[in-house]
Amino acid sequence: MRQLKIIQVISSPWWTGPAEPVLFLTDALGKRGHNMHFVCVGGDALEAQAEAAGYPRIEDVDPTRSLSPARIWGSVGALARLIDKVGADIVHCHLSADHWLSYFAIQRAKGRPRLVRTVHNPRAAKANIFNKYLFNRSTDGVIGVNSHIAGILKNQLQVPAGRLHMVRGGVDIERFRPASIESRVNGRDFLKLPTKATLIGIVSRLASDRGYITLLEAFRLLAVEVPGVHLVIVGKGEYLPAIQERVGSLGLNEQVHFTGYIEEELPEVLAGLDIFTLLAPGSEGTCRALLEAMAMGIPCVVTSHNGLDEVVRDVVTSYVVPPNNPGALSAAFKSLVTDKGKRIQFGRAGRQRVERHFYNGYRGEMVENVYAQVLGISQSPKEMRR
Repeated sequence: MRQLKIIQVISSPWWTGPAEPVLFLTDALGKRGHNMHFVCVGGDALEAQAEAAGYPRIEDVDPTRSLSPARIWGSVGALARLIDKVGADIVHCHLSADHWLSYFAIQRAKGRPRLVRTVHNPRAAKANIFNKYLFNRSTDGVIGVNSHIAGILKNQLQVPAGRLHMVRGGVDIERFRPASIESRVNGRDFLKLPTKATLIGIVSRLASDRGYITLLEAFRLLAVEVPGVHLVIVGKGEYLPAIQERVGSLGLNEQVHFTGYIEEELPEVLAGLDIFTLLAPGSEGTCRALLEAMAMGIPCVVTSHNGLDEVVRDVVTSYVVPPNNPGALSAAFKSLVTDKGKRIQFGRAGRQRVERHFYNGYRGEMVENVYAQVLGISQSPKEMRR
């Protein structure tokens, strides 16, 4: 495929939610030879991360979420000027605010790039008249990050099949790789937990919709049957006091451990785990934390909630249990805690699955194929994935 001029737009300043997948997609497309321009809200962690990755924020464009007409039209005008300055082929947006800004900027620009939107969260696909107009009549390509979201786009927003695509998430398989004995020991040292203890871990925002109460109830059932098991909760959020209160009421203070938010040392922490669990996708929709654990060869237990079960293969890389079912979750944990051979088998299969379907380079290739379709570009057989 010829080199494309692509503008990635996300109306957020934070290194959370879809921000990391968007920046990693930018990098993956850049490595495939495309001319990338990264637009985000400045003044916070996302700008710093973009700078470090080699895609500094375009300072002239502020993709505001403000409702001020002056700021909105200022952002629209600045983005329109960027579109014409770089001769953009694609404007790819990721949140509702930047979707509208990008649409109006394209109308104002002299050039006519194609507009692509990725929907990372079901909440962004509400079936109202504004979304139906924006997705159905004004956007050239729409990407859902899992089949649950793609189904909402198809059935509730009536996005035409020819414009609807599904591209799942990706992770850095070099940063997240199976742990050595040394890294496992370092992980336990970082967590300050015994080497011989069995550790179940979760990495997720501490929010009421992430399944923490179900997790704690399941863990209490497990702890009664299996001595020496511990639960490590990695994350931050407004639900922390409620989770801590439930931990205390269940008598689990000695077995449940809170690390807070961890970024740089996350591979080290994951290396110390025996089992990983995730009960609900995050706001980025790609189940990134689950993919990172699988990339490190950690066996997993997940629910069938909103696309989690699409990432794994039940009884191959993970056990899949129904949502809100502490008994089933506890039984799945026990099966892995008491069977080291099964943990090794699941872990290896998980790593192989990520290497084949969920690494950042593959995601970049799939999005490139979407761009080719909306631009009407025919790719050569060598450029198409076998």
